[in-house]
Amino acid sequence: MKDREENIKKVIVFFVLCFLSIITYLIYFNLYTADKIKYDISNQRVIEEEKNTIRGMILDRYGEILAETDKKGERKYPFGSSFGNVTGYISNKFGKAGVEAFYNNILLGREQFLGDFVDVFGSLRQSVLGQKKKGDNVVLTIDSKLQNKIYNSFRNDKGAAVCINPKTGEILAMVSKPSINPNKIDENFNEYSNDNIGKPFLNRAIQEYYPPGSVFKIVTTAAALENIEDIDSYINNCDGILKVGDKIIKDYREEKHGKVDIKNAFKVSCNNTFAKLGLKLGYDVLKNEAEKFLFNKEIYIKDDFAKIKIKPALYEFNERDEFSVGISAIGQHEVKANPMTMALMTCAVANDGKIMQPYILDSIVNYKGNLKYKTKPEKLADAIDLKTAETIKNYMILTVKEGTAKKARNSIPIAAKTGTAENAIGKEAHSWFVAFAPANNPQIVIAVVVENAGAGSGRALDIAKEAISHYLNR
Repeated sequence: MKDREENIKKVIVFFVLCFLSIITYLIYFNLYTADKIKYDISNQRVIEEEKNTIRGMILDRYGEILAETDKKGERKYPFGSSFGNVTGYISNKFGKAGVEAFYNNILLGREQFLGDFVDVFGSLRQSVLGQKKKGDNVVLTIDSKLQNKIYNSFRNDKGAAVCINPKTGEILAMVSKPSINPNKIDENFNEYSNDNIGKPFLNRAIQEYYPPGSVFKIVTTAAALENIEDIDSYINNCDGILKVGDKIIKDYREEKHGKVDIKNAFKVSCNNTFAKLGLKLGYDVLKNEAEKFLFNKEIYIKDDFAKIKIKPALYEFNERDEFSVGISAIGQHEVKANPMTMALMTCAVANDGKIMQPYILDSIVNYKGNLKYKTKPEKLADAIDLKTAETIKNYMILTVKEGTAKKARNSIPIAAKTGTAENAIGKEAHSWFVAFAPANNPQIVIAVVVENAGAGSGRALDIAKEAISHYLNR
Protein backbone atom coordinates (compact mmCIF):
# COMPACT_ATOMS: atom_id res chain seq x y z
CA MET A 1 0.00 0.00 0.00
CA LYS A 2 2.81 2.36 0.97
CA ASP A 3 4.70 1.61 -2.26
CA ARG A 4 1.54 2.30 -4.24
CA GLU A 5 1.11 5.73 -2.63
CA GLU A 6 4.77 6.54 -3.34
CA ASN A 7 4.31 5.58 -7.00
CA ILE A 8 1.19 7.74 -7.28
CA LYS A 9 3.11 10.69 -5.82
CA LYS A 10 5.93 10.16 -8.30
CA VAL A 11 3.45 10.08 -11.20
CA ILE A 12 1.77 13.29 -9.96
CA VAL A 13 5.15 15.03 -9.56
CA PHE A 14 6.13 13.87 -13.05
CA PHE A 15 2.98 15.26 -14.65
CA VAL A 16 3.22 18.53 -12.69
CA LEU A 17 6.79 18.97 -13.89
CA CYS A 18 5.71 18.22 -17.48
CA PHE A 19 2.87 20.72 -17.16
CA LEU A 20 5.18 23.41 -15.76
CA SER A 21 7.70 22.74 -18.51
CA ILE A 22 5.02 23.16 -21.17
CA ILE A 23 3.75 26.38 -19.56
CA THR A 24 7.32 27.73 -19.31
CA TYR A 25 8.01 26.86 -22.94
CA LEU A 26 4.76 28.46 -24.14
CA ILE A 27 5.53 31.66 -22.22
CA TYR A 28 9.08 31.74 -23.66
CA PHE A 29 7.77 30.94 -27.13
CA ASN A 30 5.23 33.76 -27.08
CA LEU A 31 7.67 36.29 -25.67
CA TYR A 32 10.80 35.49 -27.69
CA THR A 33 10.06 33.18 -30.62
CA ALA A 34 6.50 33.63 -31.87
CA ASP A 35 7.09 36.88 -33.74
CA LYS A 36 10.24 35.51 -35.39
CA ILE A 37 8.29 32.54 -36.74
CA LYS A 38 5.19 34.59 -37.47
CA TYR A 39 7.15 37.05 -39.64
CA ASP A 40 9.88 34.72 -40.93
CA ILE A 41 10.36 35.06 -44.70
CA SER A 42 10.02 31.28 -45.12
CA ASN A 43 6.60 31.29 -43.39
CA GLN A 44 4.04 30.62 -46.13
CA ARG A 45 1.43 32.80 -44.47
CA VAL A 46 3.88 35.72 -44.48
CA ILE A 47 4.66 35.13 -48.14
CA GLU A 48 0.94 35.17 -49.01
CA GLU A 49 0.30 38.26 -46.90
CA GLU A 50 3.10 40.18 -48.61
CA LYS A 51 1.89 39.06 -52.04
CA ASN A 52 -1.54 40.47 -51.23
CA THR A 53 -0.26 43.78 -49.84
CA ILE A 54 1.01 46.82 -51.70
CA ARG A 55 3.90 47.75 -49.45
CA GLY A 56 3.90 51.37 -48.25
CA MET A 57 6.43 53.87 -49.56
CA ILE A 58 9.47 55.19 -47.71
CA LEU A 59 9.68 58.97 -48.11
CA ASP A 60 12.13 61.67 -47.06
CA ARG A 61 11.11 64.69 -44.94
CA TYR A 62 10.04 66.60 -48.07
CA GLY A 63 8.07 63.77 -49.65
CA GLU A 64 10.79 62.49 -52.00
CA ILE A 65 10.34 58.78 -52.69
CA LEU A 66 13.14 56.63 -51.26
CA ALA A 67 11.43 53.25 -51.79
CA GLU A 68 8.24 52.21 -53.56
CA THR A 69 6.58 49.17 -55.12
CA ASP A 70 6.05 49.38 -58.90
CA LYS A 71 3.15 47.93 -60.91
CA LYS A 72 4.99 44.64 -61.26
CA GLY A 73 5.20 44.34 -57.49
CA GLU A 74 8.97 44.96 -57.45
CA ARG A 75 10.57 47.21 -54.85
CA LYS A 76 12.46 50.17 -56.31
CA TYR A 77 14.94 52.52 -54.65
CA PRO A 78 15.42 55.73 -56.71
CA PHE A 79 18.54 56.89 -54.81
CA GLY A 80 20.27 53.50 -54.92
CA SER A 81 23.50 53.20 -52.93
CA SER A 82 23.40 56.63 -51.26
CA PHE A 83 20.50 55.37 -49.14
CA GLY A 84 21.48 51.68 -49.03
CA ASN A 85 22.35 51.62 -45.33
CA VAL A 86 19.24 53.65 -44.42
CA THR A 87 16.38 52.15 -46.41
CA GLY A 88 18.01 48.73 -46.33
CA TYR A 89 16.46 46.20 -48.68
CA ILE A 90 13.73 43.59 -49.06
CA SER A 91 14.47 40.27 -50.72
CA ASN A 92 12.70 36.93 -51.02
CA LYS A 93 16.11 35.27 -50.76
CA PHE A 94 17.85 37.32 -48.09
CA GLY A 95 15.07 38.87 -46.02
CA LYS A 96 14.95 42.52 -44.94
CA ALA A 97 17.30 45.12 -43.48
CA GLY A 98 17.32 48.79 -42.51
CA VAL A 99 14.09 50.79 -42.47
CA GLU A 100 12.43 48.02 -44.51
CA ALA A 101 12.97 45.67 -41.55
CA PHE A 102 12.53 48.02 -38.60
CA TYR A 103 9.22 49.41 -39.88
CA ASN A 104 8.03 46.30 -41.69
CA ASN A 105 4.73 46.07 -39.79
CA ILE A 106 3.89 49.67 -40.66
CA LEU A 107 4.79 49.26 -44.33
CA LEU A 108 2.51 46.19 -44.46
CA GLY A 109 -0.30 47.99 -42.64
CA ARG A 110 -0.19 45.66 -39.61
CA GLU A 111 0.04 48.43 -37.01
CA GLN A 112 -3.30 49.72 -35.75
CA PHE A 113 -3.84 53.41 -35.02
CA LEU A 114 -6.57 55.48 -33.45
CA GLY A 115 -9.00 56.25 -36.25
CA ASP A 116 -8.16 53.15 -38.29
CA PHE A 117 -11.82 52.08 -37.99
CA VAL A 118 -12.57 54.68 -40.68
CA ASP A 119 -10.72 52.50 -43.18
CA VAL A 120 -12.47 49.26 -42.15
CA PHE A 121 -15.13 49.50 -44.85
CA GLY A 122 -12.51 50.38 -47.44
CA SER A 123 -10.51 47.29 -46.46
CA LEU A 124 -13.62 45.08 -46.60
CA ARG A 125 -14.48 46.48 -50.01
CA GLN A 126 -10.93 45.72 -51.24
CA SER A 127 -11.24 42.14 -49.94
CA VAL A 128 -14.62 41.60 -51.64
CA LEU A 129 -13.29 42.96 -54.92
CA GLY A 130 -10.08 40.95 -54.61
CA GLN A 131 -7.95 44.09 -54.42
CA LYS A 132 -4.64 44.17 -52.59
CA LYS A 133 -4.39 45.69 -49.13
CA LYS A 134 -2.36 48.92 -48.98
CA GLY A 135 0.31 49.42 -46.33
CA ASP A 136 1.15 52.73 -44.65
CA ASN A 137 3.90 55.08 -45.78
CA VAL A 138 6.93 55.77 -43.58
CA VAL A 139 8.19 59.37 -43.66
CA LEU A 140 11.80 59.76 -42.50
CA THR A 141 13.52 62.80 -41.00
CA ILE A 142 16.25 62.42 -43.64
CA ASP A 143 16.84 65.14 -46.25
CA SER A 144 17.44 63.13 -49.44
CA LYS A 145 19.36 65.88 -51.24
CA LEU A 146 21.65 66.38 -48.25
CA GLN A 147 22.17 62.62 -47.95
CA ASN A 148 22.96 62.32 -51.64
CA LYS A 149 25.29 65.34 -51.55
CA ILE A 150 27.34 63.92 -48.68
CA TYR A 151 27.46 60.42 -50.14
CA ASN A 152 28.83 61.72 -53.45
CA SER A 153 31.29 64.03 -51.63
CA PHE A 154 33.09 60.97 -50.25
CA ARG A 155 33.98 59.98 -53.81
CA ASN A 156 36.08 56.79 -53.50
CA ASP A 157 36.95 57.24 -49.83
CA LYS A 158 35.56 55.08 -47.05
CA GLY A 159 33.91 56.67 -44.04
CA ALA A 160 30.68 57.98 -42.62
CA ALA A 161 28.79 61.12 -41.68
CA VAL A 162 25.81 62.02 -39.51
CA CYS A 163 23.77 65.23 -39.54
CA ILE A 164 21.31 66.04 -36.74
CA ASN A 165 19.04 68.93 -35.83
CA PRO A 166 20.41 69.56 -32.31
CA LYS A 167 17.18 71.15 -31.07
CA THR A 168 14.97 68.16 -31.93
CA GLY A 169 17.16 65.08 -32.45
CA GLU A 170 15.97 64.62 -36.06
CA ILE A 171 18.56 62.74 -38.12
CA LEU A 172 18.97 64.78 -41.31
CA ALA A 173 21.53 62.49 -42.96
CA MET A 174 23.22 59.20 -42.09
CA VAL A 175 25.81 58.27 -44.69
CA SER A 176 28.06 55.23 -44.83
CA LYS A 177 30.46 54.46 -47.64
CA PRO A 178 30.88 52.00 -49.26
CA SER A 179 27.23 51.05 -49.30
CA ILE A 180 24.90 48.55 -50.93
CA ASN A 181 22.59 49.20 -53.86
CA PRO A 182 19.23 47.79 -52.65
CA ASN A 183 18.03 47.60 -56.28
CA LYS A 184 20.63 44.91 -56.92
CA ILE A 185 20.61 43.06 -53.61
CA ASP A 186 19.80 39.61 -55.02
CA GLU A 187 22.44 39.67 -57.74
CA ASN A 188 25.18 41.34 -55.65
CA PHE A 189 24.57 39.87 -52.18
CA ASN A 190 27.56 37.51 -52.24
CA GLU A 191 29.85 40.27 -53.49
CA TYR A 192 28.60 42.66 -50.78
CA SER A 193 29.34 39.97 -48.20
CA ASN A 194 33.00 39.97 -49.22
CA ASP A 195 35.08 42.02 -46.77
CA ASN A 196 37.61 42.76 -49.52
CA ILE A 197 35.36 45.48 -50.95
CA GLY A 198 35.08 47.31 -47.63
CA LYS A 199 32.12 45.74 -45.79
CA PRO A 200 29.28 47.64 -47.52
CA PHE A 201 26.66 45.99 -45.28
CA LEU A 202 28.26 47.73 -42.29
CA ASN A 203 26.59 51.03 -41.42
CA ARG A 204 29.75 52.86 -40.37
CA ALA A 205 27.73 55.82 -39.08
CA ILE A 206 26.39 53.80 -36.13
CA GLN A 207 28.04 50.35 -36.20
CA GLU A 208 31.78 50.98 -36.55
CA TYR A 209 34.43 52.00 -34.01
CA TYR A 210 37.08 54.64 -34.65
CA PRO A 211 39.50 56.42 -32.33
CA PRO A 212 37.97 59.93 -32.25
CA GLY A 213 41.28 61.76 -32.07
CA SER A 214 41.20 65.46 -31.28
CA VAL A 215 37.43 65.87 -31.58
CA PHE A 216 37.40 64.12 -28.18
CA LYS A 217 39.09 67.23 -26.78
CA ILE A 218 35.56 68.64 -26.48
CA VAL A 219 35.00 66.10 -23.68
CA THR A 220 38.38 66.85 -22.07
CA THR A 221 37.66 70.58 -22.27
CA ALA A 222 34.28 70.12 -20.58
CA ALA A 223 35.94 68.06 -17.82
CA ALA A 224 38.59 70.75 -17.27
CA LEU A 225 36.06 73.60 -17.20
CA GLU A 226 33.88 71.77 -14.69
CA ASN A 227 36.55 70.20 -12.46
CA ILE A 228 39.66 72.41 -12.38
CA GLU A 229 39.04 75.47 -10.20
CA ASP A 230 41.75 77.73 -11.66
CA ILE A 231 41.21 76.63 -15.28
CA ASP A 232 40.62 80.23 -16.46
CA SER A 233 44.14 81.19 -15.37
CA TYR A 234 45.78 77.89 -16.42
CA ILE A 235 48.79 78.36 -18.70
CA ASN A 236 50.79 75.54 -20.28
CA ASN A 237 54.18 75.84 -21.92
CA CYS A 238 54.06 73.52 -24.94
CA ASP A 239 57.39 72.45 -26.44
CA GLY A 240 55.82 69.97 -28.88
CA ILE A 241 56.84 66.81 -27.00
CA LEU A 242 55.55 65.46 -23.69
CA LYS A 243 57.49 62.66 -22.04
CA VAL A 244 55.32 60.40 -19.87
CA GLY A 245 57.37 57.63 -18.27
CA ASP A 246 59.33 55.97 -21.06
CA LYS A 247 56.86 57.09 -23.74
CA ILE A 248 56.17 60.39 -25.50
CA ILE A 249 53.09 62.24 -26.71
CA LYS A 250 53.79 64.52 -29.68
CA ASP A 251 52.03 67.42 -31.27
CA TYR A 252 51.56 67.39 -35.03
CA ARG A 253 55.05 67.77 -36.55
CA GLU A 254 56.25 68.39 -32.97
CA GLU A 255 55.02 71.98 -33.27
CA LYS A 256 55.86 74.13 -30.24
CA HIS A 257 52.82 76.19 -29.26
CA GLY A 258 54.62 78.00 -26.45
CA LYS A 259 52.58 79.44 -23.59
CA VAL A 260 48.86 78.78 -24.17
CA ASP A 261 45.71 78.89 -22.07
CA ILE A 262 42.91 76.35 -22.59
CA LYS A 263 41.09 78.52 -25.14
CA ASN A 264 44.11 78.88 -27.41
CA ALA A 265 45.17 75.28 -26.82
CA PHE A 266 41.72 74.25 -28.10
CA LYS A 267 42.04 76.61 -31.07
CA VAL A 268 45.34 75.08 -32.21
CA SER A 269 44.46 71.57 -30.93
CA CYS A 270 47.54 71.33 -28.71
CA ASN A 271 48.15 67.70 -27.72
CA ASN A 272 50.70 68.70 -25.10
CA THR A 273 48.21 70.85 -23.20
CA PHE A 274 45.33 68.41 -23.36
CA ALA A 275 47.46 65.42 -22.36
CA LYS A 276 48.62 67.40 -19.30
CA LEU A 277 45.01 68.36 -18.51
CA GLY A 278 44.10 64.68 -18.76
CA LEU A 279 46.82 63.81 -16.23
CA LYS A 280 45.61 66.61 -13.97
CA LEU A 281 42.02 65.34 -14.15
CA GLY A 282 42.80 61.60 -13.87
CA TYR A 283 41.10 58.53 -15.27
CA ASP A 284 37.97 58.59 -13.08
CA VAL A 285 37.08 62.23 -13.78
CA LEU A 286 37.64 61.82 -17.53
CA LYS A 287 35.56 58.66 -17.59
CA ASN A 288 32.76 60.33 -15.66
CA GLU A 289 32.77 63.29 -18.05
CA ALA A 290 32.78 61.00 -21.08
CA GLU A 291 29.80 59.13 -19.67
CA LYS A 292 27.89 62.41 -19.34
CA PHE A 293 28.37 62.61 -23.11
CA LEU A 294 26.89 59.07 -23.34
CA PHE A 295 30.15 57.11 -23.63
CA ASN A 296 29.78 53.55 -22.26
CA LYS A 297 25.99 53.90 -22.54
CA GLU A 298 23.45 52.00 -24.64
CA ILE A 299 21.97 54.46 -27.13
CA TYR A 300 19.24 53.90 -29.69
CA ILE A 301 17.70 55.67 -32.64
CA LYS A 302 14.27 55.36 -31.08
CA ASP A 303 10.56 56.04 -31.49
CA ASP A 304 7.35 54.26 -30.49
CA PHE A 305 7.91 51.47 -33.04
CA ALA A 306 11.63 50.71 -33.29
CA LYS A 307 14.91 50.76 -31.35
CA ILE A 308 17.87 50.88 -33.71
CA LYS A 309 21.01 50.19 -31.68
CA ILE A 310 24.03 52.46 -31.93
CA LYS A 311 27.41 51.02 -30.98
CA PRO A 312 28.25 52.85 -27.75
CA ALA A 313 31.27 55.14 -27.61
CA LEU A 314 33.85 53.64 -25.23
CA TYR A 315 36.02 55.21 -22.56
CA GLU A 316 37.06 52.24 -20.48
CA PHE A 317 40.36 50.40 -20.39
CA ASN A 318 42.40 48.27 -18.02
CA GLU A 319 45.75 50.07 -18.21
CA ARG A 320 45.31 53.29 -16.25
CA ASP A 321 48.93 54.38 -16.09
CA GLU A 322 49.78 58.03 -16.75
CA PHE A 323 50.57 57.52 -20.43
CA SER A 324 47.22 55.78 -21.07
CA VAL A 325 45.28 58.55 -19.32
CA GLY A 326 47.27 61.33 -21.01
CA ILE A 327 46.86 59.95 -24.51
CA SER A 328 43.18 59.11 -23.95
CA ALA A 329 42.60 62.81 -23.21
CA ILE A 330 43.47 63.52 -26.86
CA GLY A 331 41.13 60.79 -28.13
CA GLN A 332 43.67 58.02 -28.67
CA HIS A 333 44.57 54.78 -26.83
CA GLU A 334 41.42 52.69 -26.38
CA VAL A 335 38.90 55.53 -26.73
CA LYS A 336 36.40 54.56 -29.45
CA ALA A 337 33.44 56.23 -31.11
CA ASN A 338 31.45 56.54 -34.32
CA PRO A 339 30.02 59.55 -36.17
CA MET A 340 26.62 59.23 -34.48
CA THR A 341 28.06 59.40 -30.96
CA MET A 342 30.38 62.25 -31.95
CA ALA A 343 27.41 64.10 -33.48
CA LEU A 344 25.48 63.67 -30.21
CA MET A 345 28.51 64.98 -28.28
CA THR A 346 28.53 68.05 -30.53
CA CYS A 347 24.77 68.46 -30.13
CA ALA A 348 25.32 69.00 -26.39
CA VAL A 349 27.49 72.04 -27.13
CA ALA A 350 25.11 73.35 -29.79
CA ASN A 351 21.98 72.85 -27.66
CA ASP A 352 22.92 74.51 -24.35
CA GLY A 353 24.23 71.27 -22.84
CA LYS A 354 21.23 69.06 -23.69
CA ILE A 355 21.28 66.00 -25.97
CA MET A 356 17.98 65.18 -27.64
CA GLN A 357 16.88 61.62 -28.41
CA PRO A 358 17.98 60.88 -32.00
CA TYR A 359 15.17 59.66 -34.25
CA ILE A 360 14.68 58.87 -37.93
CA LEU A 361 10.91 58.26 -38.16
CA ASP A 362 9.24 61.61 -38.76
CA SER A 363 5.70 60.33 -39.28
CA ILE A 364 3.39 57.66 -40.65
CA VAL A 365 0.76 58.45 -43.28
CA ASN A 366 -1.71 56.15 -44.99
CA TYR A 367 -1.97 55.63 -48.75
CA LYS A 368 -4.39 58.57 -48.95
CA GLY A 369 -1.84 60.87 -47.31
CA ASN A 370 -3.63 61.14 -43.96
CA LEU A 371 -1.37 61.54 -40.92
CA LYS A 372 -1.53 58.58 -38.51
CA TYR A 373 1.48 59.19 -36.26
CA LYS A 374 4.07 61.91 -35.62
CA THR A 375 7.24 61.45 -33.55
CA LYS A 376 7.62 63.96 -30.72
CA PRO A 377 11.11 65.21 -29.78
CA GLU A 378 12.31 64.31 -26.29
CA LYS A 379 15.42 64.97 -24.22
CA LEU A 380 17.89 62.12 -23.86
CA ALA A 381 20.47 63.60 -21.47
CA ASP A 382 21.88 66.69 -19.77
CA ALA A 383 25.57 66.45 -20.67
CA ILE A 384 26.96 69.79 -19.47
CA ASP A 385 25.67 73.01 -17.98
CA LEU A 386 24.81 76.10 -20.02
CA LYS A 387 27.97 78.01 -19.07
CA THR A 388 30.24 75.13 -20.14
CA ALA A 389 28.34 74.73 -23.42
CA GLU A 390 28.64 78.46 -24.18
CA THR A 391 32.36 78.47 -23.39
CA ILE A 392 33.11 75.49 -25.65
CA LYS A 393 30.90 76.98 -28.38
CA ASN A 394 33.07 80.13 -28.29
CA TYR A 395 36.21 78.00 -28.47
CA MET A 396 34.80 76.21 -31.53
CA ILE A 397 33.92 79.52 -33.19
CA LEU A 398 37.48 80.74 -32.54
CA THR A 399 38.84 77.49 -34.03
CA VAL A 400 37.12 78.37 -37.32
CA LYS A 401 38.12 82.05 -37.20
CA GLU A 402 41.78 81.60 -36.26
CA GLY A 403 42.63 77.97 -35.60
CA THR A 404 42.86 74.52 -37.21
CA ALA A 405 39.43 74.85 -38.90
CA LYS A 406 40.12 78.10 -40.81
CA LYS A 407 39.35 76.34 -44.09
CA ALA A 408 35.72 75.99 -42.92
CA ARG A 409 35.16 79.77 -42.94
CA ASN A 410 32.41 81.05 -45.21
CA SER A 411 29.43 83.42 -45.14
CA ILE A 412 27.65 81.18 -42.60
CA PRO A 413 29.22 81.37 -39.11
CA ILE A 414 30.37 77.85 -38.17
CA ALA A 415 31.62 76.40 -34.87
CA ALA A 416 33.91 73.39 -35.31
CA LYS A 417 36.63 71.05 -34.05
CA THR A 418 39.13 69.20 -36.19
CA GLY A 419 40.61 65.79 -35.47
CA THR A 420 43.29 63.37 -36.60
CA ALA A 421 43.01 59.82 -35.28
CA GLU A 422 45.95 57.44 -35.52
CA ASN A 423 45.00 53.81 -36.08
CA ALA A 424 46.85 50.70 -37.26
CA ILE A 425 50.62 50.94 -37.64
CA GLY A 426 51.56 51.56 -41.25
CA LYS A 427 48.20 53.07 -42.21
CA GLU A 428 47.30 56.71 -42.68
CA ALA A 429 45.39 58.43 -39.89
CA HIS A 430 41.62 58.95 -40.02
CA SER A 431 40.34 62.46 -40.72
CA TRP A 432 37.63 63.79 -38.36
CA PHE A 433 35.54 66.95 -38.31
CA VAL A 434 32.59 67.99 -36.12
CA ALA A 435 30.69 71.25 -36.48
CA PHE A 436 27.39 73.08 -36.12
CA ALA A 437 25.86 76.06 -37.90
CA PRO A 438 24.78 78.78 -37.82
CA ALA A 439 26.98 79.14 -34.73
CA ASN A 440 24.60 81.58 -33.01
CA ASN A 441 21.41 79.59 -33.80
CA PRO A 442 22.37 75.98 -34.64
CA GLN A 443 20.13 74.22 -37.17
CA ILE A 444 22.49 71.42 -38.12
CA VAL A 445 25.23 69.41 -36.40
CA ILE A 446 27.55 67.30 -38.51
CA ALA A 447 30.18 64.69 -37.67
CA VAL A 448 32.35 63.24 -40.43
CA VAL A 449 35.10 60.63 -40.45
CA VAL A 450 37.11 59.74 -43.56
CA GLU A 451 39.16 56.59 -43.17
CA ASN A 452 42.92 56.79 -43.77
CA ALA A 453 42.69 60.31 -45.22
CA GLY A 454 45.91 61.36 -43.50
CA ALA A 455 46.87 63.94 -40.86
CA GLY A 456 44.65 66.98 -40.57
CA SER A 457 40.93 67.22 -41.15
CA GLY A 458 41.13 68.23 -44.81
CA ARG A 459 38.83 65.65 -46.41
CA ALA A 460 36.36 65.51 -43.53
CA LEU A 461 36.28 69.32 -43.29
CA ASP A 462 35.57 69.71 -47.01
CA ILE A 463 32.68 67.23 -46.87
CA ALA A 464 31.19 68.94 -43.81
CA LYS A 465 31.57 72.46 -45.19
CA GLU A 466 29.79 71.52 -48.43
CA ALA A 467 27.03 69.75 -46.51
CA ILE A 468 26.38 72.70 -44.19
CA SER A 469 26.27 75.19 -47.08
CA HIS A 470 23.97 72.92 -49.07
CA TYR A 471 21.55 72.43 -46.17
CA LEU A 472 21.35 76.06 -45.01
CA ASN A 473 21.12 77.48 -48.53
CA ARG A 474 18.47 74.99 -49.66
